[in-house]
Amino acid sequence: MKLDRNTLLLLAAGVLVWWFSGSPAPQPQPFAPPQDRPVLRWIAKAAKTALWIMIFAEGPPAQDRPLVHAHGDVGEDGYATIQHGRGW
Repeated sequence: MKLDRNTLLLLAAGVLVWWFSGSPAPQPQPFAPPQDRPVLRWIAKAAKTALWIMIFAEGPPAQDRPLVHAHGDVGEDGYATIQHGRGW
């Protein structure tokens, strides 16, 4: 199938007319939080309160030994060993 110049120009003009004659995209609606759902508001408030309680309810983990940085020793076999399990 061969398209001559006039057919190609007519086709391009038709596509342009079709493109610009379309309706514009709908505008997005602004977000408004639901005000008429008291159960959901109560659940959200309870979840937030529970999270705040969980933050402070449990203390920090107990320290078995003092924190030290990487510590080097000479092992039983004569080679240097590094103990870095509780380093940083």
